[in-house]
Amino acid sequence: MKQQAHSRIERGTSCWLAKQCAKPNAYMYDADIAADLRRRFAQSRRFADASLWLTVQRRFVYVEGCVRSRNAAAGIEAFIKRTPDVQLVIANITVGSGKPNYAVMPER
Repeated sequence: MKQQAHSRIERGTSCWLAKQCAKPNAYMYDADIAADLRRRFAQSRRFADASLWLTVQRRFVYVEGCVRSRNAAAGIEAFIKRTPDVQLVIANITVGSGKPNYAVMPER
């Protein structure tokens, strides 16, 4: 926790002091970003056949899961980047079926 404290504080503080951010803390954006993404995905049928989960943290959006095509993967990143206040999208998406490139819960 102590090792991460400086970078966590610095991101929001630097942005705020430079008058580049409306809120003094990067975490204060997360609920609005998540709500906007939830609404936009619900309104769009474009990714209905994808299996995705998103994590929003400090204006970063982590998207993981699988899609049917490379175009869909690129489209998801672009779709998320258009969300207000999103600073970075980190995608870990598998195209097609197969073993995912991220940790999964072991089978019982």
